[in-house]
Amino acid sequence: MFTNILWTDYFVVVAISLTFYYLFLGVRYYSAELKDLFSGKRKLHSRAALPNDKGAESILTTEQNYTGKSTASKETKDEDFAEVEHLIERIKEIIADASGKKLIPLEFKQYLHLVLREYPNIKNSPFRSSINELVVSECEKYEAVTLSEDEVELLWKDTM
Repeated sequence: MFTNILWTDYFVVVAISLTFYYLFLGVRYYSAELKDLFSGKRKLHSRAALPNDKGAESILTTEQNYTGKSTASKETKDEDFAEVEHLIERIKEIIADASGKKLIPLEFKQYLHLVLREYPNIKNSPFRSSINELVVSECEKYEAVTLSEDEVELLWKDTM
């Protein structure tokens, strides 16, 4: 019965079956990522080669020389983003807590000043203005203390 099937026919059927299978998996589980990829919102990134591979080392160093960036800068950017996210969560908690406790403005400003001093990397980053806007909007939202962006800017300074 199976003697009439050629190997080429078998491989064609297997290839078509695998194609449909992976298309189904892609549509079922990765539809958002595929949509972003095809719309141009996301670029396709290949994984870095293993560091033990000598060819991979030369590729990585060539890529670093070409772009002028190293993987260390990518790691620091990720750390900066994590630090900004942590600061945002702390600011939201502080303002909500201050609203609940009805802190006086001076105490609130001192507390916020101490928290902002814990993040010296963000002090000189481009995220600083966004953080200032967040503080002002959260203060207005909870009606804890009314602060302007200039007042928040002064809280970043070492002397208060």
